[in-house]
Amino acid sequence: MGDARRRVRIGAHPGGITRVVLDLEGAGRHSIYTLYNPYRIVVDVERPSGAARPAPVPALLVASPLSSLPAPSPAPPVVPHPGPQPVAQPVAQPQPATLPPAVDRAVTVAAAADIVAAAPATPPAGTPPPVAPAVNARGGFSLSRQLGLGIARIVIDAGHGGHDPGAIVKGLSESELTLDVALRLEKLLLRQPGVEVIQTRRTNAFVPLEERTDLANRSGADVFLSIHANASADRRARGVETYYLNFAPTAEAEALAARENAASTRAMRQLPEIVRAIALNNKLDESRDLARLVQESLFAQVKKTDRRARNLGVKQAPFMVLVGAQMPSILTEISFLTNQQDAGLPATEKYRQQIAEALLAGITRYQQALKKAPAVATQ
Repeated sequence: MGDARRRVRIGAHPGGITRVVLDLEGAGRHSIYTLYNPYRIVVDVERPSGAARPAPVPALLVASPLSSLPAPSPAPPVVPHPGPQPVAQPVAQPQPATLPPAVDRAVTVAAAADIVAAAPATPPAGTPPPVAPAVNARGGFSLSRQLGLGIARIVIDAGHGGHDPGAIVKGLSESELTLDVALRLEKLLLRQPGVEVIQTRRTNAFVPLEERTDLANRSGADVFLSIHANASADRRARGVETYYLNFAPTAEAEALAARENAASTRAMRQLPEIVRAIALNNKLDESRDLARLVQESLFAQVKKTDRRARNLGVKQAPFMVLVGAQMPSILTEISFLTNQQDAGLPATEKYRQQIAEALLAGITRYQQALKKAPAVATQ
């Protein structure tokens, strides 16, 4: 957050309510989520690049008992209610040593409470009337569609990072490639009204696989997208493919899962609970639909640049980064770095932007399938 933070104030209210106020200058987008071990509330605030400093804007957080669920929102800051206010005392910003690399530039408010954020009382002018969702790939309506649920908060996970670079071919690393595509995708998504984006990492930092999924759950994400690049002992292997969480049905899926899960920190004693989480995955249908739409958009875009591109389709595998996700979640492999033709494309700015646009198109199509919202043009 840099020098946008002026001070942090805290005050106690009747009924066990704690009010924390962050006085900011030139603040832009923000996201709020919780992490555990130790428990902490994380507020990630960014200042728009090149923006002039406006008058100080207080960002208000109202803490409630632990029995309530976190409900972060991209809505404007809450205005304090009128009436007597407790005397606010300046407090120093805590800097816990356990703050993960994924939340750099964040202010951590250490308090055993959840966040209640205000949402607009009425929809903005020009909001289209509600339309029933489309059926899913199986021809029916999942519980998510029966309940009329949509997507607004998206977690983008750039695969690997830090001491885990992933595949490396001729100086091009999977971790660098996926981060670049993830940041490009974020810029495109933020052009859509009402969409919030959270990145699991914004720098070349290592984030454990389990913490990436935990971040998506704690931040109340509606969709989780993990971006990777493929590798194979067969130098002729090429193309794009997208996965959702399930047990691996083929030797190729088993090998890929073993490679991508190499950085997992879980132990053998946790195998029963992991198998249970995979077997009881209640987002399987929606994840499969999301994977199908992303894969179709990805291949259509790649084929514009490479006529020999191969559509490897939608597959399933037990990727640890998807285990336990409480929202539709997929992992997409955007190219084979071990293929001479494929590896040359991701090194170019043009191709990376095309991949980001393809992922945007897939997510937008899925969003429209749920809510039938007006199409958002990609550039």
